[in-house]
This record gives sequence, structure tokens and C-alpha cells, in this order.
Amino acid sequence: MKIFYMLKKASLPVVVVWLLTLGAAYAQSTVTGTVTDEKNQPMPGVTIKVKPGKSASTSTDEKGHFHINVKNENDVLVFSFVGYDIQEVAAKGEASLNVVMKPAAGNLNEVVVVGYGSQKKVDLTGAVSTISGEVLEDRPIDNLGRGLQGELPGLNVTSFSGQPGNPATFNIRGFTSVNGGGPLILVDGVETSLDDINPNDVASATILKDAASSAVYGSRAAFGVLLITTKSGHTGAPKITYSFNYAIKKIANLPDIVTDPGTVVDYKNEAYAAYYGSNEYNSTETAYAQERSKNPNLPATIVDPSTGQYDYLGGTNWFKEAYSPTNPSQAHNLSVSGGTDKVTYYFSAGYNSQEGIFRYNPDYYDRYNLRGKLDIELTKWLHIYTNSAYNRTTYNAPSLWTTSDWTSGNFYHEIGRSNTLDVPKNPDGSWTENGTIIGFLQQGGRSDTTTNRTQNTIGFNTSFFNNTWRIKGDYTFRSTNNYMQGYQVPIPYETGPDQTVSYAGHSDAFAEADNQSYYDINLYTEYEKTFNEKNYFKAMIGYNQEYNSYSGFSASNNDLISNAIGTLNETTGTPPSVGANGYQWALRGAFARVNYEYDKKYLFEAAAREDGSSLFPPTQHYGFFPSASAGWRISEEPFFKSLLSVVNNLKLRVSYGSLGNDQSLQNYQFIPVLGSGTTSAILGGTQPTYVSAPNLVSPSLTWETITTKNLGIDVTFFKKLNATFDIYRRYTDNMITTGFALPAVLGAAQPQENAANLRTDGWELNLTYNDQTDIAGKPFRFSVHANVWDNQTVITKYNNPTDYFLNSIDGESLAPAYYTGSHVGDIWGLTDVGIFQTNAAAKAAPNQSAFQGYYNLNQAGEMQYKDLNHDGKITYGNGTVGDPGDMSIIGNTTPRYNFGVGGNFTYDNFDFSIFFQGVGKESFWPGDSGYYWGMFFAPYENVYQNIIGTTWTPQNPNAFYPSLKGWRAGDYGDLQDLAVPQTRYIYSAAYIRLKNLTVGYSFPVPALKKIGVDRIRVYVSGEDLWESDKLPQGYDPEGLSNTQGTGELYPFERAYSFGVDVKF
Repeated sequence: MKIFYMLKKASLPVVVVWLLTLGAAYAQSTVTGTVTDEKNQPMPGVTIKVKPGKSASTSTDEKGHFHINVKNENDVLVFSFVGYDIQEVAAKGEASLNVVMKPAAGNLNEVVVVGYGSQKKVDLTGAVSTISGEVLEDRPIDNLGRGLQGELPGLNVTSFSGQPGNPATFNIRGFTSVNGGGPLILVDGVETSLDDINPNDVASATILKDAASSAVYGSRAAFGVLLITTKSGHTGAPKITYSFNYAIKKIANLPDIVTDPGTVVDYKNEAYAAYYGSNEYNSTETAYAQERSKNPNLPATIVDPSTGQYDYLGGTNWFKEAYSPTNPSQAHNLSVSGGTDKVTYYFSAGYNSQEGIFRYNPDYYDRYNLRGKLDIELTKWLHIYTNSAYNRTTYNAPSLWTTSDWTSGNFYHEIGRSNTLDVPKNPDGSWTENGTIIGFLQQGGRSDTTTNRTQNTIGFNTSFFNNTWRIKGDYTFRSTNNYMQGYQVPIPYETGPDQTVSYAGHSDAFAEADNQSYYDINLYTEYEKTFNEKNYFKAMIGYNQEYNSYSGFSASNNDLISNAIGTLNETTGTPPSVGANGYQWALRGAFARVNYEYDKKYLFEAAAREDGSSLFPPTQHYGFFPSASAGWRISEEPFFKSLLSVVNNLKLRVSYGSLGNDQSLQNYQFIPVLGSGTTSAILGGTQPTYVSAPNLVSPSLTWETITTKNLGIDVTFFKKLNATFDIYRRYTDNMITTGFALPAVLGAAQPQENAANLRTDGWELNLTYNDQTDIAGKPFRFSVHANVWDNQTVITKYNNPTDYFLNSIDGESLAPAYYTGSHVGDIWGLTDVGIFQTNAAAKAAPNQSAFQGYYNLNQAGEMQYKDLNHDGKITYGNGTVGDPGDMSIIGNTTPRYNFGVGGNFTYDNFDFSIFFQGVGKESFWPGDSGYYWGMFFAPYENVYQNIIGTTWTPQNPNAFYPSLKGWRAGDYGDLQDLAVPQTRYIYSAAYIRLKNLTVGYSFPVPALKKIGVDRIRVYVSGEDLWESDKLPQGYDPEGLSNTQGTGELYPFERAYSFGVDVKF
């Protein structure tokens, strides 16, 4: 830090002197003109030369302008820029030219960021996908992760809820390990959370998908790498950009709850009576509810004269009561970039503010971003650079605890279970018992979470011998501080006009603080040279070291002195709860990579890394993991020349390699721990402390190994259509799971061992098409792209000798189990053949008592299941793959055929973009969700629209659901009744979603020049505007992994926005 501060201070005078000397003049010439891109935007840095072979050359300035001398009108000007087709334009004696640069077919010369360096796309041999930051630039997004969703084939992005600031999770090429694990995320080469990143700072995003391309990053890249490169400075006058976006958000999908009191009472009585034998509401209450259905102006609250308590027969939609119909958000971004041939800089600032969904006392999320990058050429052979970033996020929300637990998850559970017949407040203005859930939103306290991250990188680049030998190094330090505090106060409520006041909730306060310090050191050297014009050689060797230290503290206590001051100092409870923890981990590795290319046709790459991790026992710290890849550019062969007019590029790729994984281990897992506690017996007036035997630790615990085989093809047709296809197989071996059983005489559970393997097979396809045509004399340019990918994972080894397909079958648990041969995500269940229409038919059918809960399943109105093993009864057998009884695999929760399809179109000054994203195949089982089953789950649950008119009665024989009875759809520790997965209630979770639609207009450049502005663009945009799926109402296809798909989560939202982009 001290070194960084000194260097920063030393560089400041250089910048100041440079800023005072800006404005060098360009030479005047005969021919002038402007170069623009396909969006009619100026292109700086385009090289212009006079053909053939004349010395005159120049480049465009920051506004796309150029001046060049030509000797006669027959001279031809050649315009070139990386990633664009070369344009040749005859001078023809014209004084001014307007040139439009077109993206190169497939962008073959595009430079792609790879591990510790970059390569031309045409030279890649590994499985790599990339997009430019321009894809996201014109699309207003709050979160970079959600912006990448569907854009890169093989990258799965999941957002588990719509809460502002909620981080997205990433997965490359499907299921990784039974212990979890995800890709390594690097921003400018440093491991970073994407939550820290301002989307406006992104220059490109690249994913490395196979072991060959990820090898140099080692164990943390076992499941791929997501590389984010941020924008940098440039040579030229200062360029200032400012963007503003204002959005209105609206909840996309809520459960369709029934609030008509007469209907609700009828259904509740039916479900209640089936179990208890009597109605939940008496005849007077039932009649009054029917009257209120006819006349909603009747009071919703009446007093029961026999008890003196309130009876509620209202019609409250608690979701609408708690949630606001619309919520605003705004974003501001400012950047300044420029430089000379010696110093370049980029500085940016961003602010994003989102108001959450809560109606009476909203939650707020704010993110602040600062970034500064400086590159200084000290000598012709030495560059130094700095890259500093600061990120601050705050989330302030109501205390949503409806119990003494400190999480908000219980709120989303309770909001859907609050009786619609109840009302928030009594006639005298006091809270009702169920109304206290709204009371907590209004006056139950607040919680506040603040995170501050500061990151500084300083590095150097040296080059020798005409840039053939380079040495590079960098050091990064990051500090992350989190602080969370909150309090809750109880909410008073009354059950009758003369009843004693009661209280919901508790009087509590808490505080948590933690700090993480992380540093990263990289030092590497590379040599690059071409011999005899056909032999290209490049070699790199380097060293990497990372260290992370964490410490945390938490405290809580109850009994606040005053509800107005919610701090720990104001609590009087005894004793307070206090805790602290901490850990450290370290990683070091040596890596090497060699590239060889012959005649631009045959490409070879080999890489290896020796990794050391502190998470393993000392004898297993290190592991060596090699990889290799090759490519053949068939289109460069002489025999292919006749086809080049159709197939402009054809390349085959193949790779094989392995990486170690240490993400499956906890800190200090290899250290045996003694258990301790106090006995139940009292000796001498005290309970003695005891110490138990330590847990067993396997001395051979070692690295999980991930090995990937990849075969790919890249092809370009007619210089317009580019296609990339990959097929792969990935093995995850030596997964750390519970080992094989040991003799009980040891008195300890079996240790964790490297005891399981799995295999993932998949494929990916990416298509892009670029073209343009003229409409009414003006160019219409368009680019469309489509991605689709798929994978499946099978367990090839697992310690489950009996092959149980459900965990703890003796306890009849519904949790799925892994076994050799199982596909990850499999759903085991029953096959239904309809609903019994008569008692006679039910009694004649196979006996279903093995799944019987509180009701006889062999009677009219009950589900009938298929006797798959023809033994005359419906059972789960032994719960094993060999004897599953009548259960079979009826679905799979793995998202299949993920896709993204989009297009960008420009005409005159207008631009239009559209993007769809979705999943082609996925199964969803509602489980024991009260949101789905309603009164089937419990008789006091709410009535949802999916139940209305769809339950079986003799008068409704074609019903979708069986007869309405309470307490039959919950997993109450038993494998019973409607809690058992079955084919009728397995839903398709496939969906297509309109992720973004944007329409923009850029004001004409000549008019803007008069006011000194390069560009003004205004636009309207929408995010998550529409979706099509077959899920029950209230379920979002992206939130099914949250709380096991119960739907009890912070709702997702749609966004409608307006924005302005300005460049000076």
C-alpha cells in the first residue's frame, strides 16, 4: 500500500504537465474525411495508408477525422482497424470522404483475452467464447451478471431472487461437483466479485471453458474462468462520457390468491372438515361471508358475542398490501479517458440507486463505483500501470422477522399464508394478529448492511530485443469490510375491543462486522518470435501467489430500553450472545505455456501448472496438472482455395487436460477436532464438562481432479455467417464425500475421503450473422446472434452400496440420493393413471396404503397410481434402484437446451436491439409448497386460483386435483400422499423470456459539433418484459432453485426505463 501510494503521488505531476500541453496539431492534407462504424459513430485510431506501398499514412482522431496527402486522383486509400474488414477507397480527387468500417467476418483478427495474455481469435485452440462490452453498453442493466445471461454459450447465470443487489451465481458447462464449485471470476486479471463491477466499465467478457484454456490459472479455475476486462485510456484528447438512466420497476409475477370471502370460507370449510370432521367457520360466519361477497361494503370485522373477540371475514390480498405496485431506480455514470503517446488514463464514477418492493417502508439499495487506470511509458522498454477501484454498497430494509430469527426468509413464507379473511387493522385502528406482518414493515425496526471494497493493483511490463522477450508482474491488495446492524421491536395487536393487548415479535438488536484482506502476486515472462516466416513460437513461464485472511465478530441481545433507539447499547438482556471467527488460506502456483504455429495452418499449445493449496494436509499440498490443444486451419490449405468464396474460414480444434480443485474443502478440514459439552448429570452442583473423541481424518485426502476433452469447429460462410460448435466430456474424479463404513467399535463416523466420480457430457453452438443493405438510399445494418447449449451429468462412482435413490429411506425422506449411474437432477416418483371415480373401482385396484397419510387412498376421489412392477400393490419397494417398487424417474431438474437469441439493427440515426433468453427443457416439482398446494398442504392455508373448480367431487369427475382435504401435501417426515412426486404434478420449467428491448435515437453529428458534443443518444428500454412458460402462477422460472422451488422469495421485477448517453 505504501509503495502504491508513493507511485501514485509520483505519477501525479506527470499527468498535470501532460494536461497542460494537450492539443498538438495535425498536419493538413489534400484529402480529408470521417470514418464511422456500423452504428454511425466516429472511429478513432483507424489507420489510413496510400496504396500501393507509398509512405504516406495517418490515423483518425478521436472524432473519426483524418487528413492525408495524395499525389493524384488515382491513388487508393486503405483503411484498416483490428476486428474490421479492410476498406479500399479511391481518392478520385475528392476533398472529403465518408468511410464506413464493417466488422470482419467472424472477427477472426479480434484479439481475445486469455490466461495471462491475449491471442487472435483465429489462433485459438481451446474452448473460448467472448463478447465485446458494446453488447452491454447500450443496454441499461443494474447487475453485470444478469446482463451476461444467455450471451455466452456455456455460461449459466442464475438469480435466485429479485432483491436489489442480490448477486447472480455462475456456472460454466453445467454441474460441477457434489460439493459445489463455480468458475473463477477475474476482473483485469484479479479475482473479484462481479457485484463490485460497474457494467459501464466493461470492455469485454470472455469465458475459458476447457482445461486447456484455463490451465495456467490452476485449481481455482477447475470449472472454468470468466474474464472481465475493463476499459482503458487511449491516445488523444480527453473524451468524456456521461450516461443517465431512470427506470420504473413492477413486480412480474405473484401467486393468484382468492380474496372473495364467500368462496374462501366454502373451500376452507371443505378442507378443514375432511380432517377434523367439522367446519372451520360456523353457520353464522359462513352466512355473513356469503353476504359480504354480495355486498363488499359490509364491515369486514364483527364481534363474536360469545367470546368478545373479533371475527374477520374480509378479503385481503396480503401481497398487494405489503408490496408497492411500482418502484423507481436510477443510474448515473461518468468517465474521462485520454492520453499522449507516453501516458494514458481512464477514470470513471458510477452511482446506482434502487428502491425495493415494500409498500409502506421501502427497502433501498445503493451502489457507488470509482475506478482509475493509469499507464505510463517510463522508457521504450518499461511501462508501469495502476488500476484502482472502490466499491460501496448499502442495503437498508425493514426488519422482516416474524419470529426471533434474524432472517427475512420467514417473511416471504408468512406473507402468503396470512389468512385473506383477516384484515390489517381493527375498527379502532389497532393491528390485528395477522396484520402485524404489515406492522413489521411500517414500524418493526430496520436493518442496514454496508460493504466497502478497496482494491489497488500496480504492475509493470518490460520488453527487450524488439519486443520478442517480455517480463510482466503485478501486485494487488484488496480490503473488504462488511458491517450489518439492525433491530426489531414488537408490534402490539388486539383480538377484541376489550381484550388484553398482545405482542408479536421481540425486542432485539444485533451487529455484525467482518474484514477480509486479500493479496495477489503475479510474475511471468514470455518469449515470442517467428522463424523463417512460417514458424511462430511463443513460450511463457510464471509464478502466482494468493493469500486471504478473514475475521468476523457478531453480537446480539434482547430487551431494548427504547424502541426509538435500536442499538446494542440500549439492550438489557442477560446474557448477550457474542461470537467471533476467522480463517486464512493461501495458494501458490508455477505455470507454463508453449504455443507453436506452422504456416498459419497448424496450431499447437501445451500448458501446465503446479499448484499448492493450504486447504490440504501438508503431505498433499501440491498437485501437477497438464493440458494440451491443437488446431488445424483447413481453409488455409491449397486444396481449399476453390471453396474460399463460400467458406471463408474453417478450423478444427481439439483439447485435453486436467485441473485440480480445492473448492470442495473447508478451512482446516484435515485437522481432527475434539468435541466438547456438558453432561446431563449434576455432580457437586455443576454439570461436568466432557470431551469426546476427535473426528477421523483421512491421511490420503487429496485433490479432486477435473479432466476435460473438447472437440470444436469454427466456420465462416460468405464473410457474413460465423458458426462455432463444441462437444465435450468433463470428468470430475476423486470428489470428497463420506467414505466407506467403518466398524462401529471405532466409535466415530467415517471420515471424508476421495470417494466419488462424475461425468458431464455437453455441446455448444454459437451463430452470428452480420450484413447491411440500403433502404431509401440509407444503410440499414443488422447483426443477429444465437447461442444454444446443453449438458447432462451422471454419477459414475458413489459410496451408496445399497443404491438407495432417496436419502434415509428408512426415515422416508424425500431428499434425492446420489448413486452410481444416477443422473444429477433426477426426480423419482409415481406414475398416475387418473382419479378413482367410484369406491368399487378403488377397492379393486392395487393397494396404495404404503403411501397413505391421514386418508385412505383406495377410495373415490383419490389419485390412482400405476402398478409398474405388477405385484398388486403400490409401494416404493426397498427404495433402491434394484427394487424401486412402483417408483421411477419421472423428471429431471437440470436446465437443458439453454439459449439466447438477439439482434441489433441500425438505420439512419435510429438503433434497435432485442434479446431473448430461456431454457428448452427442465422439470419442476412443487414439493411441499403452501403457495402451490394451498389447503391440501394445511386446512388453514389460503385459497389459490388453481384450486377453484379443479378439485374432485362426484359432480366434477374430470378434475385436475383429488378431493380437497387438509394435511395431505406436506412432507411431514413421511413419504405419503400428495407429498410424493408424481407425474400429474410435474411441470415443465422450460421458458422463453424477453430479456431486453431497446430503441434509441442518436442526434445528427453535424448539429452536435456546433455545441461541442460528439454524441447524444436517447433511448427507451425494457428488461424482463415478457415470458412464456407452463409453471403455476406465482413461480418464476429463474427462482426455482430458491428455497427448493416453493416460490417463497423476493419477487422478480420488470423494468421500463429511459436514458441519455452523451459523449464530448
